[in-house]
Amino acid sequence: MHQGLVTALLWLGFGGTHVGLTVAPIRKRLVRALGEGGYVLLYSVVAIGTFSALVHYVALHRFEAPHGSLIASLPPVRGALLALSVFGFTLFIAAVLGYPRAPMAVFRHRALPVRGIQQITRHPFFSGIALWAAAHALLALSSVTFVFFFGVIVLSFVGGMHQDRRLIAELGEPYRSYVAATSFWPLVAVATKRQKIQWLEQPWIGYALGIVVSLGLYQVHDHIFDHGGAYVIGVTSLGSIMAILGSRARRGSTRAEHDV
Repeated sequence: MHQGLVTALLWLGFGGTHVGLTVAPIRKRLVRALGEGGYVLLYSVVAIGTFSALVHYVALHRFEAPHGSLIASLPPVRGALLALSVFGFTLFIAAVLGYPRAPMAVFRHRALPVRGIQQITRHPFFSGIALWAAAHALLALSSVTFVFFFGVIVLSFVGGMHQDRRLIAELGEPYRSYVAATSFWPLVAVATKRQKIQWLEQPWIGYALGIVVSLGLYQVHDHIFDHGGAYVIGVTSLGSIMAILGSRARRGSTRAEHDV
């Protein structure tokens, strides 16, 4: 139980700063002091640092305080959860690849017509990782891993909702209409007939890559947290940096087009 509590506290450190630094009064004060680029750099350093500490602790203690999982012992349920994990991770990968074009991309906030993956979920990054984490939490065999994946679910949902509120305040009615026409959880807007999937607009390459990466990770699943979580920390940090740089480069090209 002690390890689970420490994991929860580390999650509070990461989640609290991750959301707290984006609260409007705090963000505006930091942007005034550091500039937009300086704020993003500070935010990234804090996020990577706190996330690295969390992952490192989980990697070192993931086999402690074990508990049985009835769900993990039922092949049909386990198979369904593994399929949910692949589905969520596929959305996540497609979201990362398409992040610079998303309405909430760093440096490029704007409301756009609903297209592609946003017809399925307006937050493929958050909702995809939440579904992936939900499957892993139900299959977790220790309190440390359960708390870790449960924290991913909570932060993903809170992060998505906080982002929506911030962008409604920033962009007004256009983004409010975007939220009304879409859903956080995948396919809910489709099921409630607020949205219709346009199959030709879907990022099929991203989906295919997500499935391939998921199957590849399954082959090395037991070693992902080896070496103190270095693999997870490295890939997550690099992905975050690339997404920010891609978003900034896209904003620069858009400005250049407007100046022509």
